Amino acid sequence: MPHIGVFGLMASGKSTVSRWFRDWGAALVEGDALGWEVLREPDVTRRLVEVFGPGLLDATGAVDRGRLGRRVFLDEGAMRHLNDIVQPALLQRVREAMAESTATTTVLDAAMLTTWGLDRELDGVLEIRSSEAARAERLMSARGFSRDEALERIRGQRLPAVSRAKRHWVLENNDDLTALRRGAEAVWNEISALP
Repeated sequence: MPHIGVFGLMASGKSTVSRWFRDWGAALVEGDALGWEVLREPDVTRRLVEVFGPGLLDATGAVDRGRLGRRVFLDEGAMRHLNDIVQPALLQRVREAMAESTATTTVLDAAMLTTWGLDRELDGVLEIRSSEAARAERLMSARGFSRDEALERIRGQRLPAVSRAKRHWVLENNDDLTALRRGAEAVWNEISALP
């Protein structure tokens, strides 16, 4: 029962590939969704307000995703504070979800996979790479960002390289979805053959 991680920088296509893997039979653990669950925990929200101020909250008292992103993506110190607060609870949830899965294959969709060191714990990792220009176009199209906003987010995100993964696949996503899907199918066939 392999546990596979899929990661890549923002708008690289990792979630698209992860959803295809789910469609092809894998259980999917979505790191982003678990992260937003953690942000709703009262203790985490309180600690974030202590560090970033009450302007981080929306009218309902929840953490505003856009405001949080604008605060942390260009400030490495702010990003460290965010990770120090959120990461322990998030890693616990991710590990629990992976351990509880009884599926033949479980896929973790998590941009921060290498930051957390999970690449060493999984049976393999798939890295989705994409050019800055392609990712900016996707962010402008999908999220309505201006070019400057898209580039600001993209340039504020860095991920450590894969370290000691048992298996490491790489897909380039600079063409169309058909090319990405062909590559994903080839990797899926290899994953499906794992013990």
